[in-house]
Amino acid sequence: MALFFSKTNKLLEMLEGYLEKVAECMEQARKTLFLYMEKGCCDEFDELVTKTHMAESCSDDLRREIEISLYEKALIPESRGDILGLLEAVDKIPNRAESVVFQIQTEALKIPDEFKSGLKKLININCDIFKDVKLAIRAVFKNIKEVRHITNEIDKKESGSDSMERELIKKLFSSNIDVGEKILLKELVIEIGSISDRAEDAADRLNIMAVKRLI
Repeated sequence: MALFFSKTNKLLEMLEGYLEKVAECMEQARKTLFLYMEKGCCDEFDELVTKTHMAESCSDDLRREIEISLYEKALIPESRGDILGLLEAVDKIPNRAESVVFQIQTEALKIPDEFKSGLKKLININCDIFKDVKLAIRAVFKNIKEVRHITNEIDKKESGSDSMERELIKKLFSSNIDVGEKILLKELVIEIGSISDRAEDAADRLNIMAVKRLI
């Protein structure tokens, strides 16, 4: 452990900055999606789409800086590979959130009022799940025995998201809205739900890292 941490002080600072920027992206995505359900396409919505994109783009820049630092600091190959793999998995979370925002903007989806409450719940659980990912990443470096507990919570939320997703799709296809709109809304529901799938992938990597550190 001492060898692992001896060359990572600066790296940990950079990683913390990256996590905060991803968290910002997730919150911007939530605000953007909620605003759309209230006001639809409007200038304020487009501004929030841009802010979501900028936060995601900035997180990408920070991730690349960390990847360069991993080689410059000459970390042992095992640790380098673990962190690179983790970064790759985590990066897919804000990417997917940004993709959802762009999907709505591009397709100008009409969201019936009867689906808004359920959709907001689905958005919340999928945006909130990154908070647990962030805690688990911190735990890998600071309190490794807590990793499994936190990743179990991620698994529970991912399962909860799956249940919400199925219920929304079931309700959607039993409604009287146009078939074409049903298909587009189904794709939106699946895309939102896939955010928690990406979080679960990151949790799997964190569990592997934790096991390696504890051996």
